[in-house]
Amino acid sequence: MSTFLPLCVRIDGRPILFVGGGALAMHKLQAVLRFDADVTVLAPGVDDEVRRSGARLLLKAYEPSDLEGFFLVYACSEDGELNRRVLADAEARGVLCNIVDNREDSSFISPALFRHDAMTVAVSSDGRNARRSVEWRNAIREFLLERERSSTSNT
Repeated sequence: MSTFLPLCVRIDGRPILFVGGGALAMHKLQAVLRFDADVTVLAPGVDDEVRRSGARLLLKAYEPSDLEGFFLVYACSEDGELNRRVLADAEARGVLCNIVDNREDSSFISPALFRHDAMTVAVSSDGRNARRSVEWRNAIREFLLERERSSTSNT
């Protein structure tokens, strides 16, 4: 059984690679791009939403040398075999890699996030129950935003 340590990792000036350009990639891109990240998406083709995301695009097939210089990697193609190859190549280079739909093989996972001003709340189930993590995150978000609205209306 995998256990994950929650951390806040400094990413400014550290490039992040997404291998895959479809819906799986877009789901994770939305979270990562909220943090002013230096993101590159590598895939032979990308969805329109990914194209509009503002991430740098490398429109080509994956090669192991593509990992050079990246701090983190998200393997998020629709091809499970490719994702496992990206993970193996990344780990061989000492680069942390997340397979977005495979917590057991990933070297890190991404929690459900709520970011407001300079504050971030992260909720994780160690990748076991993403739906519940999102429910908890949403409940915390509503609690905090309601509390903020109450305090500004009382002043």
